[in-house]
Amino acid sequence: MKSIGLGFSVLCCALIMLAWSQPAHAGEAVASCYAIDVATFGDRVHIHCGIPNTGCGTATGYCVAKAPGEPPYFAVETSSPMAASVVQSGISSLNNKRALEIHYDDNPDENPAGCLQQDCRRIVGVVVR
Repeated sequence: MKSIGLGFSVLCCALIMLAWSQPAHAGEAVASCYAIDVATFGDRVHIHCGIPNTGCGTATGYCVAKAPGEPPYFAVETSSPMAASVVQSGISSLNNKRALEIHYDDNPDENPAGCLQQDCRRIVGVVVR
């Protein structure tokens, strides 16, 4: 009887984990980011990324240039459960000059409203380094 209960518990846990897990994004990419600014709008929040200044002479202390192919803006809808943590991560990067590792969907058709196809992508995860 105990083995049936244990098996049922394991099955329930597995089903719960599957329900919570996010599907893998076929077009997921990762960008290294130092926040230049963090913004909130009615429909989205975004992080604007740059790289540390290595002689660019910008007033912010950062170069705006990114690695080729990486967009400078990353966003998520304000209705997303991630919105508050995206803002907090961006502010942490901005205040502490710490790098962010931004996981994003590189398909511009998946962008949130207001996130332009030519320079912005949907955030699927953020890691503060």
